[in-house]
Amino acid sequence: MWLYISGGFLSIVAHRHERHNLLVRARHPRHIQALLPDAEVFHLRDADYHFRAVVSRDVVQQALAEYMLTMDYDNFKNSITDNNFHGVCADVWRTMWAYGSRYRNGGE
Repeated sequence: MWLYISGGFLSIVAHRHERHNLLVRARHPRHIQALLPDAEVFHLRDADYHFRAVVSRDVVQQALAEYMLTMDYDNFKNSITDNNFHGVCADVWRTMWAYGSRYRNGGE
C-alpha cells in the first residue's frame, strides 16, 4: 500500500517472514516517524526505500486510526509543511488528475 499523509509518503507491505508484522518503508526517515514515532527505523543503503521499520499490524492499524480520527484539514496538499514534499504531492495530484480526465464524463 502506498500511503500519503501530511508528514510523508510510506510504502507498507506484508513482512515476508513475519505474518504479524508489516514492513513500513520510506525514502526519508522522518516520513516513518510522522506516523509511527516510536518505530525503530533502520537504513538499507542499496534498497529502493532506504528507510524501513518492522512494525506489528496492530500498531500500524492503531496509528492509522488515530491519524484519521484526529485529522482536521479539509485540503490535503495545504496540510503539508515540507516544501519539497508538497511539490512531490502536487506532481502526484497532477498525474492522477490527468488519469481521471478520461473518466470525467462517466466513461470507462
